Amino acid sequence: MRDLTAPLRELFGFSAFRPGQEPVVRAALDGRDTLALMPTGAGKSLTYQLAAMLRPEPTLVLSPLIALMKDQVDALPGRVASAATFVNSSLSSGEAAERLAGMAAGRTKILYAAPERLRQEGFVRLLRDVGVGLVVVDEVHCVSMWGHDFRPDYLFIRRALEELGDPAILGMTATATPATAESIAAALGREPEVVRTSVVRPNLRYDVEQAANGEQRLRVLLDRLQRVDGASAIVYARSRRSTESVARVLSGHGVRAEAYHAGLEPGERTRVQDAFVSGRLPVVVATTAFGMGIDKPDVRLVALVNHPDSLESYVQMVGRAGRDGAPSDTLLLTGSADAAALRRFAVRDVPPASALRGVYRALRAVDGVIDPEALAPAAPDRDARVLVGMLEQAGLVRRGYDEGRRMRVDLLPAQSDSAESVEELLRRAHVVAAARAERIIGFAASSRCRHAQVAEHFGEELEGPCDACDVCSPPARTRQTGEVAAAMPPDVGAAIVTAVDRLTWPLGRRSLVAMLRGSVSAPPSARRSPAFGSLAAASDAEVARWVRALESAGCLIETETDDGFRVLRAVAGVPAPRLGRPVSRGDADPGMLERLKAWRSERSRADGVPAYVVLHDASLRELAAARPGSRAELAGVKGLGPVKVERYGDDLLALVAGQPPARS
Repeated sequence: MRDLTAPLRELFGFSAFRPGQEPVVRAALDGRDTLALMPTGAGKSLTYQLAAMLRPEPTLVLSPLIALMKDQVDALPGRVASAATFVNSSLSSGEAAERLAGMAAGRTKILYAAPERLRQEGFVRLLRDVGVGLVVVDEVHCVSMWGHDFRPDYLFIRRALEELGDPAILGMTATATPATAESIAAALGREPEVVRTSVVRPNLRYDVEQAANGEQRLRVLLDRLQRVDGASAIVYARSRRSTESVARVLSGHGVRAEAYHAGLEPGERTRVQDAFVSGRLPVVVATTAFGMGIDKPDVRLVALVNHPDSLESYVQMVGRAGRDGAPSDTLLLTGSADAAALRRFAVRDVPPASALRGVYRALRAVDGVIDPEALAPAAPDRDARVLVGMLEQAGLVRRGYDEGRRMRVDLLPAQSDSAESVEELLRRAHVVAAARAERIIGFAASSRCRHAQVAEHFGEELEGPCDACDVCSPPARTRQTGEVAAAMPPDVGAAIVTAVDRLTWPLGRRSLVAMLRGSVSAPPSARRSPAFGSLAAASDAEVARWVRALESAGCLIETETDDGFRVLRAVAGVPAPRLGRPVSRGDADPGMLERLKAWRSERSRADGVPAYVVLHDASLRELAAARPGSRAELAGVKGLGPVKVERYGDDLLALVAGQPPARS
């Protein structure tokens, strides 16, 4: 057998392979179809880069990371980098042609491209003429419709391989269960040998911690970041907005953190990424895609603020910690609302049958070539390419080479069971999506070893306690500062107005509520206020309602600062209305409560709406207990927003004053 350690040392500077790398390199050199299942940080990229440098023919690397291709090539060692290049949409047509000519001339051994480029017939023809010997499919799980990250352009890889003369393939992924591995092989039309490296990462600690609400999540997160003491950390949040709000809170507590998401300008994303990779920025708060393809070995904490969509996604995200082998922490925050939200999100991504029918009708109305945007009316808020891919899987259409931006989609002869095929496809998609959600929900709720659960999901077994998760080795309790709420002030309205009047720096509504509640999301200046946490015994919604009531009464007024911020200021001389938390249910006057219910019944009949639409029982009980005497005080009652105060205010004020309502 050929000694591979010498070229490994000469080209990459390593004296030995990591576990699993050498078998993959040998399979690629021998031209054997291979599926490499290696966890994040196991050194997948080196295997195909070394094989490509040692093979006689050039290697095509299909990668979905278009934005990171340049970084990947630039990060290669000198001799390898000089023999590698990429083509993607960031290049002009002339520059792309020049790079492909270099490949044809034999100067390039490794060409990175996105799977979408295989839809360009000219590109495939050029590769066929050059004679590609090996095709590497990175993130190969994307070819499986039943995987957690299906991408329809991966479906065309099989046809492109045929056009290229059936070169050997090397599929690479960190997240494929045994079932997904079978699905990958079927989608590519090959029977690859599987090289599986253990998914167990002993240097990673898996912690799952309960957090009942957003406030507790922020407190736990702050504590964990303070424990790693300025080391590199990635915090994952579900939405663009939440990445920005979490980053803002962390920064307000002295943690150097910035947000990263697809809505940022490209230059800003590059700046944040470069600062993080170089170590100038310790913490990035990002949506799920951040970290793919980034060579940052010393991340010491990966925290997930919300449930990911699958156990595969979880393993992929937390796997970005500790790639250098040093001990590193991971954290998944979970609460009672997470399971319901995830179940709802999971099946929401499965399109309805009507969307597929609409796309199919639109395809029948054209001559086989259509712009994806033209399909948008048939399936709003859906990716037309994914729907076409599903129709292709159901055997109704065949998508071929693109013509510029337009797709070529040929209709296949309709079968008698076509409708049943679509229904079965969607049924299975629902079942798979729901099962994927249940698996990560079960993982978070289980009292079994976390590492053992991950190993089992990916077809391995792990015996005995791992001593590296919250189940086998419970962590020290997270500090929960500020949990004890102070007693409510006797006059809530006056207390809020006084707090606003004494602020050193004025605040907007959201920041004022955060200050009064004692939230970690309050700005630093607000946390120094004597009123910080004075209404911690109330809920966010209650405090926000009281602030609105004070605005309605004219006690607080919104103004704009010179730099464009909208803030609240106290108005001198305007008495504050009586506000406060509703007293207990037993404090409501029974007679008054009955009169309010009778009035509600009359209004519901007159307005033609159910009684609860007029007002809920909780609002009636609070009215019967608090007896508000003005519209401003009404606005402080739960369930009485501006519209209902305007509509029912006169009646309610009359009733609680013991008078008949103006309208019977």
